[in-house]
Amino acid sequence: MHEMSLVKSLIAQVDKLVASNGGGTLRRVRVQVGPLSGVEPALMKSAWEQWCAAAGRRGATLEIEQVPLVARCRTCNRAFHPVRFRFRCPACGGTQTETVSGDGVILHSIALDDAQQGATV
Repeated sequence: MHEMSLVKSLIAQVDKLVASNGGGTLRRVRVQVGPLSGVEPALMKSAWEQWCAAAGRRGATLEIEQVPLVARCRTCNRAFHPVRFRFRCPACGGTQTETVSGDGVILHSIALDDAQQGATV
């Protein structure tokens, strides 16, 4: 399951953010996951929970926002939602497209509690 290695990388990134913001207790991590990311959200959530239990961070939650797949036609510059992963522009029929969103896993935000106040990064 590559979701476990993804969670380990995510935690490394989160730990750097926590340290650079003066520490605190990690409460929530929000990520955006697209349909072309190759990530199964339920498996990622399970990997997160396993990692948190093993690391003693049971209070930290993972929120996964599923973002839509969006492409842009390089011929007419129109943005569109591919249907059934078919990347043909509905406006001009062009096949020269680029993915705008929905192909990755993005760390959106983290929420920390510290001794003075809660913070969102």
